[in-house]
Formats: sequence, structure tokens, C-alpha cells
Amino acid sequence: MRRVAKLGMLGAAVLLTGTAFGGIDREFFDGLLRIPSRCGDEPQLVRVVDYTRAWLTAHGVWCVVETNEVGRVALYAGTVPGKVHDYQFVSHLDVVAGPDSLFTPRYVGDKVFARGACDTKGNAVVMCQVLAELVGKASVGMFLATDEDGGGRGTRNPPMMIERGYLPRRMLIVGDSAGEAPGQLFTAEKGHAHIDLVARGKGGHASRPWALDNPVPKLCAAYLKFAEAWDPGGDASGTWRTYVSPTMLKASDAPNAIADEAVMHFSCRYTLPSEYERVIRTMKETTGLEVRSTPGRPPVVNRPGDPEIAALLAAMREKLPGGIREGRMSAATDASYYAELGLPIVIFAATGGEPHCDREWGSLQSLDEYADFFASYLNGR
Repeated sequence: MRRVAKLGMLGAAVLLTGTAFGGIDREFFDGLLRIPSRCGDEPQLVRVVDYTRAWLTAHGVWCVVETNEVGRVALYAGTVPGKVHDYQFVSHLDVVAGPDSLFTPRYVGDKVFARGACDTKGNAVVMCQVLAELVGKASVGMFLATDEDGGGRGTRNPPMMIERGYLPRRMLIVGDSAGEAPGQLFTAEKGHAHIDLVARGKGGHASRPWALDNPVPKLCAAYLKFAEAWDPGGDASGTWRTYVSPTMLKASDAPNAIADEAVMHFSCRYTLPSEYERVIRTMKETTGLEVRSTPGRPPVVNRPGDPEIAALLAAMREKLPGGIREGRMSAATDASYYAELGLPIVIFAATGGEPHCDREWGSLQSLDEYADFFASYLNGR
């Protein structure tokens, strides 16, 4: 793999040296980590996209920046010009909020401690390095969003890019954080829905409860009925099951008042589209209360024995130093936006840990290994 030495500070020119090198351009990675591209900080998001595009362009990678209706930018790049490539990487350059100190990388042995080292600028650098190596050798595209961490607040880069035709022909490869579980390729992802269970009554001052109809006991009793009836199904491991977790309660906004309405909010993580329907049906039948739901993000469900996924898994088991384990993702990534397109979708995560925390870290060796692997695997496919 060829490495390009970065000249100067952030945003400076980058020149191809032709030096033999295995792995990522660590100066580029260091510069990327130093940009405080917190989700919602529009100037810094533009800056991180411009910095990444400059590095890619200097390597001969074709790039385009798309902007949505509220001004949020997204970067697309390809080993050849065009919106459609055989394989497409997806990751994001925005990070969760954190103090300025987290944007000064600290290196301890193989680890780099910084915001985004794990979630998920490290994976984005892997993708950039692969495209730089494969210019003119393979058909590989890459989409880097700027609205994943922090929820995007309705800006939704991925749907915009899908609607504008930036798609793979053969496979989508998403890079995102997976905690401290190295050597995993995720071939499924749970869907995520928000559900409200609503109880109503007659509110008023809590000194006269006999004259009122308190919805809070109704809500509590209804939840217990649902919890007793709900069967999460799934496998014996206890992880790949449909979980309906109560996360928020809302009733009165005063300590001495009984509300007219009480609401329990649930985060629902479901394994199949039919599971979401089963949750809603069970909740309505067991509680008798109003159920308000927002489907949210669909699950990623691949075709059993898909040949693209099978070939990738086999190559990873053979070529990566630590091998590979097939896993399934319980958290949400941008993969879910592509779930209904009928394409094989996988999610990889280079080794790292404590995403969103003050001790977030990534493994430089793992990034090197993934960059070398994907460049070799996709070459000529």
C-alpha cells in the first residue's frame, strides 16, 4: 500500500511519495482526530469534510460533496467517477459532544485516545486508505455522513444520498463502533422503534385524590401486565431477542398535582419486521391503553448464505491475523437506512473501546490490518 506524506497542518497539501507502506496514513488520522467535528457544529463539519476531501483528491480519488436542504454536508468518493460502484463503504465523520481536550490525540503504545478514535473516524480512515490504494483497480465508493452521532436532528444524510442515487451494485460495507469486540463482522442489525403507552384520567390537586382519576396507577398496572405477557423470543444467548425497554416516564410536572395523562416511553430493539408488529399487538391486547408508535429504523436482515457475505467472511477468517467472528449488531448504525434495498449489508468495527466516553480509544494496529485486508480483498473484484 502506498502512503502519502501530509505537508503542513490541517487542510494543507498532500503529495504522493510512492513509499511502500502497510496500513493507514497516521498523519492523516491524527489530523482528522484534531478537528472537533461535533454533531451539529456546522462549521467544523464542513471543515472535516474539506480536510478529508483534500487528502482523497491528492491521492487521485474522485470526490463530490452533497448538501441537503438545511445545509448539512456529506462526502462521497470513488475509485472511479460516478454515483454507483460495485462496493460501497459507509461511515461518518461527526462525533458526539466532548471537551476540547479530547480532540488532542494521546498515544500510548498501540492505542490512540481521542474523541472519534473508535466511533468512528478510525474506520473512516481505513476506508479512505483503501480507496486511495484502489484507484483504477476496482469499483469502490465511499459515503461519509456528518449527522450520525447525536441523532442527526432530522437532517438524515443517508436517505438524501440514497435518493440522489449513490448506491452499490453488489454490497454495502458499513464501518462503525462495536465497543471492545475485535475481529467481528456483523451480518445483521436490530431495528429500533420508539413506543409510548398512554393512560388517561382526570387530574387536579393531589390533596383531593378521591375526586380525581389518577392515570399513574393505571399505567403502572398496564405495564406489569405487558411485561408478564411479553415473550422476547430469539435465541438462547439472551442477546438476539426483541427487547422492549421502558426508558422514560412522564406525568405531572408538579409534585402536588395529579396529571390528566401519564406516558411510559419504550425503546424497542427488534430482530425482524414482524417482531415490531408483534410488540404493538401484544401491548394493545394486554394493556387496553392507547399505544403510540414510531417505527424508526428497520432491522438489517440478510439473505441466508448470501454469496457476497460468505466470500467476505471466508477471506477475513483466512487473512486477518486474529481471524474473524460473525456477529449481530444490537445498536443502530447507518446500515439501517439501506435495509430495505435488498442488498447484502455488513458492518465491521476495528478494535477500539469506550466510545462516547472520555477514555475513547482505537487500535492503530487494527486499523492497519483492516486497511490492508480490504485493499487486498477488493482489488479487482
